[in-house]
Amino acid sequence: MPRVSVVMPVYNGERFLAQAMNSVLASTFRDFELLVLDDGSTDGSFRVAQQIAAGDPRVRCIPLQHQGIAGVRNTALRESRGEYIANLDSDDIAFPERLARQVRYLDTHREVVALGSRVLVIDSDGKPKSIVIRTFTHDEIDRWHLNGLGGGIGNPAAMFRKSAAVAVGGYTESEHSIGEDYDLWLRLGEYGRLANLHDVLIRYRVHTTNLSTQPSERGYRETVTLGILARAFARRGITDRVPVRVEPPERSRSEKLCDDALLRYFRGERSGALLRALTASVHNPAAPSTWNTLKTVLGGAPPA
Repeated sequence: MPRVSVVMPVYNGERFLAQAMNSVLASTFRDFELLVLDDGSTDGSFRVAQQIAAGDPRVRCIPLQHQGIAGVRNTALRESRGEYIANLDSDDIAFPERLARQVRYLDTHREVVALGSRVLVIDSDGKPKSIVIRTFTHDEIDRWHLNGLGGGIGNPAAMFRKSAAVAVGGYTESEHSIGEDYDLWLRLGEYGRLANLHDVLIRYRVHTTNLSTQPSERGYRETVTLGILARAFARRGITDRVPVRVEPPERSRSEKLCDDALLRYFRGERSGALLRALTASVHNPAAPSTWNTLKTVLGGAPPA
């Protein structure tokens, strides 16, 4: 049995699917299966997946009737054979070391049930736009989520224990097409510990068809988020506050410098990246993210 099941839902994602799949197949960690679950696509997505699967027995293509993302992810939980589940969306790109680093961490931190990483945001052409993920410890991530803020763990960068996800009931299926990951992280945070690696391990693509980028959907997303948060408050017996979105604190100077250093590094601006990483180390020499950023910038060219 494979140690890791990489889960890749796709719905009309023909444009970027091959790049996403091939990024997984290029992983330095080899003991995995790649499940591509086609949610009733009307374009050539399933054909692309089958063509790639024909050349690699680790790929399993699963055609489904259109049912929405939570249902697809629950199907993946049932079909997966790995100890760990690694998410990757069909328009994103995993770095070659992504699986290896997350498996190594989970193997040595048995209390952690879900693990993410920092994320490089790119546009539709693959150009770096920003670095996201500001929370790294369980307390930081859980507090972020309880403040009504999604993305404490970036879903496409997440790896979690299948046994833990099954124990908390998997993904909640509802009439909503969003928020299933936020809901799962809250429940997993009640079951075990959450963490993020300081490493940047995926490229997350933002383009016009991303649901989260549509202005008309943002109010709807907040309504769904607050409903999920209210249920979490009820489970945890939180009665001294109401479920509302609390704006995140301003990033510190060292955080801004680290993010800018990494962004410049991935843009190929090595001297500017090094200058900002060194400046961050002066501002906050005790922060793990500072030294991880410096190590990354000094570590050679970024993954292709």
